[in-house]
Amino acid sequence: MTATDSQPKGLAGRLLLFLLPRPYSITLPQKTLGYLVAVATIASLLTGLFYVARSPWIPNETERQASQLMFQGLTILHAMRLENGEPINPEFDPAGTGLIGVEYSDITTSLGDLQAKQTSLNPSFAGLVVKWLEEAGVKSGDKIAVTLSGSFPALNMAVLCASEAMGLKPMIISSVGSSIYGANIYGFTWLDMEKRLNDEGLLHIRSTYASLGGIMDTHGGLFETGITEGEDAIKRNNVSYLHEGTFKMVEHDVERRMRLYFEEERPTAFVNVGGNVAAIGWINETHLLGNGLLRWFPPCDNPKRGLLFRMHEENVPVIHLLNVTRLAAANYLPVAPHEIQPSLDFTKARRHHIVGLLGLLIFWFLFASLALAVRKPIQ
Repeated sequence: MTATDSQPKGLAGRLLLFLLPRPYSITLPQKTLGYLVAVATIASLLTGLFYVARSPWIPNETERQASQLMFQGLTILHAMRLENGEPINPEFDPAGTGLIGVEYSDITTSLGDLQAKQTSLNPSFAGLVVKWLEEAGVKSGDKIAVTLSGSFPALNMAVLCASEAMGLKPMIISSVGSSIYGANIYGFTWLDMEKRLNDEGLLHIRSTYASLGGIMDTHGGLFETGITEGEDAIKRNNVSYLHEGTFKMVEHDVERRMRLYFEEERPTAFVNVGGNVAAIGWINETHLLGNGLLRWFPPCDNPKRGLLFRMHEENVPVIHLLNVTRLAAANYLPVAPHEIQPSLDFTKARRHHIVGLLGLLIFWFLFASLALAVRKPIQ
């Protein structure tokens, strides 16, 4: 068909006349165009179903309660940071929460991502933890096993606020050391924060055990003054000291933690925050894991595999919080927000959802109109 043979009719035709070059010539057989329309229709339907299935997370009452608790906790810890005499750097912490640490101190164990630390401050993470725990089948009164890292104090608080809102019994093992911009300030370690939240009556949950932490725990990221400061933090907060060794001792340390977690009562879920070696292990397969409630694990029988893999092997649901910016984007949470709100405004998420569906409908309409307008019957 050429521009002189016939002209497309109707609104679609006029739109095509505007879009197509002049003169134009499209001579695909009718059968081929029919296949293309069918493929476009199926692709649009499948993508539309994906958008519907991946509808924005709208929190229930328990999830909102957990988020509100975390917002209150941020206020408490902000005051504690100021009392500690450590100024808040607006360049690192534009939201002014006080939970972004310094670039380096002697209890700094490794490098870290500042954007991830800033993103973790969102109280909605507490609601997300409730969501994942409920999806895992955890109910009020259940015991859960928890590993917390000084690298992400806000996410630690999210897990505890979720446990508080759900009425759970977490058995917690924490690490004192922190990557850069985490809880790496003397007198303001994660254990100090945790105790303050309990003293203020916001939480009734505390760590049972604590290790020094680090890439290879005791001898990996902390040295001399840092080790002394970490041990002092464990002592002054009255937490049992869990001595852990280098990467050569990973298997021993992991097996001991498993015994501790399974004492008296089997946990109904395992929650890990951060990159503690006992949790993630000393294996390459860890990098293949997702985030949030894990639904797939790569096969691995390496003796240095961590708690994530071993809990899965025991049929204990696993929630993993590490790649924070990716986790936020997947759940329509803002990356590195400059202002912290007590709950998430879902208007943007809903708008994104609707725009996606409308875009698919427009795509299908244009494609089908093009095919019908320029088809040429087989001679």
